[in-house]
Amino acid sequence: MNKFSAVVLSLTFGLGSTVVTAAAEQAPVNLGSNSTFAVLAGTTVTVTGAGTITGNVGIFPSTAFVAGTPAVTVNGTVYAGGPVAAQAQADLTTAFNDAAGRSTGPVTVAGNIGGQTLAPGLYKSTSSLAISSGDLTLDAQGNANAVWIFQIASTLTTTSGRRVILAGGANAANIFWQVGSSATIGTTSVFQGNILAAESISMLTGSALAGRALARGGAVSIDTGGGTSATIPVATTEPTITLTNIVNGASYANPVVAGSLASVFGSNLAIGQASSTVPAPLPTTLAESSFAVGGQLAPLYFAMPTQVNLQIPWELAGETQTSIVATVHGVASSAQTVTLSPFAPGIFSSDASGTGQGAVLIAPTAELAAPGTAAPRGGYISIFCTGLGAVTNQPATGAAAPGAPYSLTRTQPTVRIGGVVAVLQYSGLAPGYVGLYQVNALVPMSVSPGNAVPVIVSVGNSTSNTVTIAVQ
Repeated sequence: MNKFSAVVLSLTFGLGSTVVTAAAEQAPVNLGSNSTFAVLAGTTVTVTGAGTITGNVGIFPSTAFVAGTPAVTVNGTVYAGGPVAAQAQADLTTAFNDAAGRSTGPVTVAGNIGGQTLAPGLYKSTSSLAISSGDLTLDAQGNANAVWIFQIASTLTTTSGRRVILAGGANAANIFWQVGSSATIGTTSVFQGNILAAESISMLTGSALAGRALARGGAVSIDTGGGTSATIPVATTEPTITLTNIVNGASYANPVVAGSLASVFGSNLAIGQASSTVPAPLPTTLAESSFAVGGQLAPLYFAMPTQVNLQIPWELAGETQTSIVATVHGVASSAQTVTLSPFAPGIFSSDASGTGQGAVLIAPTAELAAPGTAAPRGGYISIFCTGLGAVTNQPATGAAAPGAPYSLTRTQPTVRIGGVVAVLQYSGLAPGYVGLYQVNALVPMSVSPGNAVPVIVSVGNSTSNTVTIAVQ
């Protein structure tokens, strides 16, 4: 399993949802050969940032595919011109006209539909449509075959971070957005359904689409933000958090601490796999996964179906327990309760197991205090850990620790090296990182040398896991 790298390391509350009941059920739009495509454009498909597209990519009548640097991974085939892409465009025209021509029992919508909950059916806008003031929920009301068709005369837009959330068994494959001009999916937005645009489609940095981006005449541009950007819809499965496996990100023990790093284990916790591409600020969505901890979206380091690594929000300091809910592909898990503590120190290990060789550097170098590069007695080491509690100059949740002034631990820990208490030079957050603590300690002269000298950190009434270092 992937863990935190040891050394290089708003939940939106609606303003009162409106449930709209459409007058007539709709049959799905037949996408023809586009059923295998995640992206289709008339002129150019341009990708920025490494990441993943799951499904075929097509361009016709043009042939321009810009895969980005490093190149995006396409879990499918790229058809740059040729008969397959030509047929896909022909089938898109048929599907577009079908969706635009539906006329039985439409419900009129206009402007911003964020914050609403919509039942299945046909929705018609005579101008542009936006999801901006809140998330949009599509509720199938227990019908797994429910269909939504949105007829939009002009543009479709979502603002940054907004989501289309599926409820009641809704399936992204049965959602169709027929757009009269162009669609723009905002930064870090999570969107559901098949976009059938007359002109272009733009997916801004870090946005994710469970569906298809199909443009007839223009371009499709995707800034993956390093994650999964477009995925052919799959059956949504409710994510499950294993209660006993909400643990310290270094030691894999309970409890967890505000501001610190934690690992959450379970099933269906993400669609695919993704890591944050920059140290900070951390995103709150990775691989179509987000976590509300105490009602606040938690910053994420890493996500895959069985494990997510995140920061516990600083705002939960002083609480003894809180709730945690995972939302994946727009489907929310049951809430679990996690125990919080003022302190729960955990030292990272070099193999991310929580034991053995510690993530401990010989200060001020980048060398591990390991066999072959042992730490000298009388010299300093830097111990990388988490769970040491409150700090001065506290950064915002998800933001990197500052370097001037430092964020120092309010309670001084005790470090034992080979059973001997060490003198500390520094104890605080590691500058430039999120939720990562650094403790600089002097290796006592009285420590017996060896390749597996134990190191532990204690603070308050809590003691860390034991890791080892080499001492000469």
